Amino acid sequence: MIVSPIGIIPSFSINEKLNEKQNKKMQNYSLQTNEQKESFAKPTAENLRANAGVTLPIDKKDPYGARAFLNQHPVSPFIKGQDRENLIKVMEAGSVETSNIEMQLSLIADNKLTPQTLSHYWKSGKMCDQMESDIEMMYDCYAEGKNVDDVYVPNAASKEEGTKNAKVGDVFKVEGEDRVYVKDDEEKSHQLKMDKETFIKLFPPAQRFASSQYAIGDCYCVATLNSVMENPKTRIALYDAIEQDGEDIHVKYPNGKADYVAKKGQLQPSTEVTKVMRGAQGMRLLEDAFGLELQVKAESDFRTIMQEKIQNKKAEYQAETNPREKAIMKKDWLGMRQRLADFEESMKNPDNKTVVIREDLNDRIAYKEDRYGMMFANLKEAPDNEKNNFKTQKEYYRGSLGGYQHQVMDVLGIKGKIMNTVRNKDEILQLLSKEPSGKYMLCGGTYSDGSRTENPVAKDKGVYSFHAYTLEAVKNNQNELKIRATNPWNTAIDADLSVDETFRYFDVFEVYDTDSYKGIQREDA
Repeated sequence: MIVSPIGIIPSFSINEKLNEKQNKKMQNYSLQTNEQKESFAKPTAENLRANAGVTLPIDKKDPYGARAFLNQHPVSPFIKGQDRENLIKVMEAGSVETSNIEMQLSLIADNKLTPQTLSHYWKSGKMCDQMESDIEMMYDCYAEGKNVDDVYVPNAASKEEGTKNAKVGDVFKVEGEDRVYVKDDEEKSHQLKMDKETFIKLFPPAQRFASSQYAIGDCYCVATLNSVMENPKTRIALYDAIEQDGEDIHVKYPNGKADYVAKKGQLQPSTEVTKVMRGAQGMRLLEDAFGLELQVKAESDFRTIMQEKIQNKKAEYQAETNPREKAIMKKDWLGMRQRLADFEESMKNPDNKTVVIREDLNDRIAYKEDRYGMMFANLKEAPDNEKNNFKTQKEYYRGSLGGYQHQVMDVLGIKGKIMNTVRNKDEILQLLSKEPSGKYMLCGGTYSDGSRTENPVAKDKGVYSFHAYTLEAVKNNQNELKIRATNPWNTAIDADLSVDETFRYFDVFEVYDTDSYKGIQREDA
């Protein structure tokens, strides 16, 4: 979900809001030709259910025939479990969200939207504001006979015109230029390194906000990428990481070192699809590329750190006068030299798939060491790999120990602060109690129960131990502060937690400045 300014959730008449949206749709509908009306009718609840052959009488359990309607809809085989119950619940409510779902189902039935987007409703039936906007845009386009691509990425006569008409974070194309532009702030835009067709393939409307965790251990990465995508200011960092090269795509994080090459825009052949999120292709490439980023960093760090250790130990050895101490230092110095030589030899053999061994220090991931310096192993013998069966180094680095959201934010160039819910409780409360005007994004991690497994803590609220979440501060009609926690593993399970519950379940808050990203090509970089 987008982490928006803390504000009062308005108290309004649901029927008024629904009528307002439906009236707008019907006004547009009345302007269409008869041919357009017949080809794309407004999907009211009655229309959709009648077309599906649902004629069940209204009763207390299913007053609108929603369950029967969904059972007969083409999307039925793809939507299961809690996702299905959430949909039925909101369809029965007759709220403004019902209208959103009906538009969405209509687009899916016509193969204009993927069924996966239906799994991204919260327990209350609310979808992310950004996805709602995209779905409404798509529906309006098809209903009015407009080209979705040209509304999603409009054409402009000049950069100045495009900047004037776009919203922050939106993309537009300038006539006569291949590469598209993204609007940075109210007055500036800069050119991305991809054309319109590529951008739309990688980040299609609605689906760009529909990513969910697939591989165990990746929650921190998926939650962070989702948070960044859903914020108009920070999603620019994700777009900046993409560089088109003919039919191929390079993913280079703004503050990173790795160059991830996706031939014809596809995941690398060595990547297991079950180790990468479900969602838009651009988001999947970004996740896979983050694993490579960790791999390149670990290999570079091993060489740099070990060389420094060898030099320092040599200096200590040469300066030591005590024969006994000197002998010990010489042994350590020679052992470190051998460790580095063994690493380089192991790296020469691609079958080893050499990895640097790491450990979790509760607020960061660090390299594991012994008296001879940093430690490494081949992938098959690496810690945590026996149960997870990682096949590539990048997947191992990304998922074996899990990780922290600030690791992803660092390579994206988005600045923030990590706070402990015990040591920094007063500071966090002060932050949550004021209105940051959209300036902050919030992320958080739950306490570990002593294991590295995500175990239920408050299952009815979707809270699991040792897990990363996207957080949003809101206030309800009683002006009570709530923290909405969304689980990247299953975004259909979310909860509005009290402040006390939040501090009971979470040990880490990460707060990021949405204005801190300065990009790699922007004028103010």
